[in-house]
Amino acid sequence: MSSTAIAVIGSGVIGRTLATRFAQSGHAVTFGARTPENADLAAFAQQIGARVTDVGTAIDGADVVLLAISGAAMTEAVPAFGARLGGRIVIDATNHVGGPSLNSLAALAEHAPAARLYRAFNSLGWENFADARYGEETGDLLYSGPEGESRAVVAELIGATGLRPVWVGDNDKAQLVDNFVALWFTLAFDRGWGRNLGFRLLTR
Repeated sequence: MSSTAIAVIGSGVIGRTLATRFAQSGHAVTFGARTPENADLAAFAQQIGARVTDVGTAIDGADVVLLAISGAAMTEAVPAFGARLGGRIVIDATNHVGGPSLNSLAALAEHAPAARLYRAFNSLGWENFADARYGEETGDLLYSGPEGESRAVVAELIGATGLRPVWVGDNDKAQLVDNFVALWFTLAFDRGWGRNLGFRLLTR
C-alpha cells in the first residue's frame, strides 16, 4: 500500500500508539492538536517521524482521520470540525462510556455526511495495538463501515498494528464492534485476565 496521509486527532496513549504503528508502516502522520506548540507532543512526534499542527490543518491535509479523543468530548468536537471531514475516511476510535452510545457515528453522519465512516480501534487496550502477538498467535480486530476502496485502506491500517482485520459489515453492525468493548473490559478487569487480552476468531 502506498503512503497514506493520516491525521490523528487525540494525543493520548491510543492516539500515540496508533500513530507510531502507522508511521512505522510508512504512512505520513500528523497530530491535530488544540495546542500544537505542546513541547512533549512535538518531541514525541519528532521521535516517530510525525508532525504536529492545529486540528483544522491536520484534517485538511489528510486522506484518513483517526478520532482518538475522549468519547465525551465528541459532542462538542464533531460540530466544530465536522464540515472539514467531507470526502475523507474517518475512523471513530472513541468510546463515550456512560453516553447513549459508545460510538459517535450518528453525530459524524449528521455533521459530515460526505465522509466515509468506520468504527475501529476501540475494542482493545492500547497494549494490543503496540504488540498484537499472544505467544504464537496474532489477534483479530473487528471493524465496521462501508464497502469499497476505503474499506481496504482501513483494513491495511488495522494490519499495520499486526492485528488481523475482521469486517462485520456496514455501520448498521457497529454495535457488534462495541459489544466487544464490554466483553474486553469484563474479562480484562472483572475476571482478572489483564490488559494484554486480545481476541482470535477461529473457523474450520
